[in-house]
Parts: sequence; structure tokens; C-alpha cells
Amino acid sequence: MFHANGRFYEQEYPEVEDIVLVQVLRIDDKSGAYVSLLEYDGKEGMINLGEISKRRIRSMAKILKVGSTEVCMVVSVDEDKGYINLSKKRVAAEDIPPKQELYHKAKAVHGIMQHVAQTNEIDIEELCNKVAWPLNVKYSTAYDAFKKHTDEEINVWDEIDWTQPGEDLSAKADKIKADIEINLQRRLMQSVVRLQAKVDVSCSDYEGIEAVRAALMEGFKASTPECEVSIKLIAHPVFALSCMCRDKVLGMATLDEAMEHVRKAIESKGGEFAIRSKPSAATQETKNEDGSGSESGSDSESEQEGMGDLDEKALAELMEKTKDLKEDSD
Repeated sequence: MFHANGRFYEQEYPEVEDIVLVQVLRIDDKSGAYVSLLEYDGKEGMINLGEISKRRIRSMAKILKVGSTEVCMVVSVDEDKGYINLSKKRVAAEDIPPKQELYHKAKAVHGIMQHVAQTNEIDIEELCNKVAWPLNVKYSTAYDAFKKHTDEEINVWDEIDWTQPGEDLSAKADKIKADIEINLQRRLMQSVVRLQAKVDVSCSDYEGIEAVRAALMEGFKASTPECEVSIKLIAHPVFALSCMCRDKVLGMATLDEAMEHVRKAIESKGGEFAIRSKPSAATQETKNEDGSGSESGSDSESEQEGMGDLDEKALAELMEKTKDLKEDSD
């Protein structure tokens, strides 16, 4: 059966001080938050109340939300009892974007392994044991190894032993390699793709509009030569962050980093930040497996045409639109 997440690495449990990505399952105002470790087959962990924030917690709802993803540090692991204690407050801000990028890479590779394993009716852990996990050890990630492979810098198949560990898959090796190659082209080495995320950014203070402007400008710091961030106004307080690049994983990580910059900046000014939609492919023409074209993504053309670029004109319009609201509240 296909799962959105799974066991991305050879070890079943993370080690103490590892940085992991989790999803919040349940919040208890007296004890903390119960989460699932997305890279470790959804194993349950706990963020104790004292490990959530360095600041005094007045409202858990402003710090954590059920369903949100968080970057945490592993404090302790009890494999016998299955206990994993985590900390959100011990994670440095600069460690978050690299971890998000690493997660997106591991998830992309795991998706390929899962699809190929299912197609060839073999256990996914058997395939990962032969392919993904050894490449994780030899290279920084299996994703990076596959990138080098598609760029013809290396041939990963020269480094794979299909006979061990575990089940001997040598009889199916040629078919598995062909299936992986096809999926690499489809999932990793795509043509230019446009990615978009939507966020709410607002501040009710007297200088709130300037705070919003300054926070949004912080988002551009995530831009790289390979992936430039663009920010557009949809309708206050909704903004769209987008980018175009050839590497979808890099694009998603870049937008995650941009959103984190914006969040930190606006919250430091007493403003509000919320993610409306996570980074995903915007509307574009894609090919189905049967070769036919179809529309994918959630954004309509009319909505995109109605957006205003985050330039001085758009910011001036934003300030003008919200001026009356600000005066009414004073």
C-alpha cells in the first residue's frame, strides 16, 4: 500500500540531537504536543511543554497547530518503549531551511522507491536496502547521487549490489533499473516548473503596513541564482510566494525558507502569519502517463491575472486599501 511518508533512512529511529521533521497530531495544554516523525514511518513523538518555546507560552494555539509541520531536535529515544522526546526550542533558525530541503530530497527519493517497489511487487525496504540507503551513506543523499547519475557524472548502477543485504533481487534488476530511470526523469529531472505558496501576513499596529512590507521583503533573501522568489499581492492579507526552477525539490525548499523569513520578521513586530497553502506546482500543462495533456494545480488563470506584483505601486495600493480600516479601528 502506498503511504505519503515512510521510513526514509536505514535506521528505524533517529539519534539524539538529530534534527527531524514532524507533523503535529494533538495538542495538550498541560503536557505539550504529540507528533509523528515524517521521515521515520510516522513514529509518534512528544514535545514536552517546556521544550516548545524559549518564551513564555500564553497560548499554545499561536505556536503550534494540529496538522502543521515543525522542525525539532531529538532529546531522547527509548526504542524498547517506542518513546521519542523532542524539542522545538533547541532548533536554531538557521538549521530549519537545510532540514526542510533535506526532507524534500529524501521524500522525493522515497516516492520513487515506493512506486517502483509496488510496480515490481517487492517490499519497499528490500529495494531501499539495495539502492537508496547505500547511496545515502556514500553520498550526502541518494537524491544527490541520482542527480549526478542523470548528469552522467557517475553510474549508480555500478555501485549497487542486487544480491544483498536481504532478498536477492538480481533476477529483477534490469526491470527495476529501467523503472527507476523512468521515474527519475518524471520526478526529479523535470523541465522548468512554477511553484507557489500562499500566506496571510498582517499587522494591526499603527505602523502595521510598513511592518508587512518589511516582512515580505525579507522573503526575497531566500532567492538564489537557480531559484528566484517572487511575491505577489492577491487580496490583503493574502500573498502568493512563487518561483520557477528546474529542480522542484530546490524550489519547494526555497519557498519554505522564504516563508520562514517572512514569519520571523512579521511576528517580531507583533504581527500575524499563517500558511494558506504549502508550496506546490501552480497551474500548468502536464502530461499524463497516456501522453494526454491535463491541467494540474489549484490556481485559476483569472486569479493569477488579478495578482499585483510586490513592487512600489502594489505596496502603495495596499497601504491605501487598508488606510480606512486602520482609521476605523483607531
